[in-house]
Amino acid sequence: MKIEIETSAYNERRYGKPYIASIIFEDNKGEPTWGNWVGDSRNGTSGLLTIEVDPGDVVMKGQRDNRNMRNSAPEYAIVQSDGSLEDVSKVEAYQHFQTVRPATPKENPLSEFSDDQIRLEFARRGL
Repeated sequence: MKIEIETSAYNERRYGKPYIASIIFEDNKGEPTWGNWVGDSRNGTSGLLTIEVDPGDVVMKGQRDNRNMRNSAPEYAIVQSDGSLEDVSKVEAYQHFQTVRPATPKENPLSEFSDDQIRLEFARRGL
């Protein structure tokens, strides 16, 4: 599902552009998969954060404060089944990920077909 969050205007000399990412906690730091921000960072205008996620995913969002780095800590949330975000601490996000992490990676939907079968299907479709 696609999550969209509106952002307000900001002072571009003090703050970086807003960001959003889904997080995989393979270690305590986390590995982000970045979403997008639609806006004009040169003028600090309001914008829109967008990202594709699934229910149960952990999302991190924030904005860098170039003057006071302590204010740059990201916020974490868990994606609910209705698309809303439940705000949690980093520790809660980490613990959630450890309990719901997939036991096996997502399976390739084409894995049951041979290379020849896939090539023949492409040829049949004129691709």
